[in-house]
Amino acid sequence: MDLLNKLGYGGIVAVVGMFIVFLGLVILIVCISIMGKIFEAATKPKAKPAAPAAPAPAPVPVPVATPAVEEAPAAGEDPQIIAAIAAAIAAFDGGNKTLVVRSVRRVSGWGSAARREQVYKF
Repeated sequence: MDLLNKLGYGGIVAVVGMFIVFLGLVILIVCISIMGKIFEAATKPKAKPAAPAAPAPAPVPVPVATPAVEEAPAAGEDPQIIAAIAAAIAAFDGGNKTLVVRSVRRVSGWGSAARREQVYKF
């Protein structure tokens, strides 16, 4: 075999190899997209038959429980901030439970945020 035949054979092998790799990637992409559609359809809630629309009940005001003993706020604790935190928790909870904020402490989240950013990048 002369040099030109060896180069031609090597080029054909390279092209066939790249074709096989890209064909495998296309097959993987198709399989993953089909699986995504299957799982999306499986997790989607099924539509119930339409029932006659009943008027929505008027919203009931949510009572916010206050502690029985009023403590003086510690240094750096603003009562308005504590009230805002309690209101946010009550709104998130849906108002099903009585809420008593016993203490508020400041936590620095920057260290854990940086760690999460670096560790769970991908």
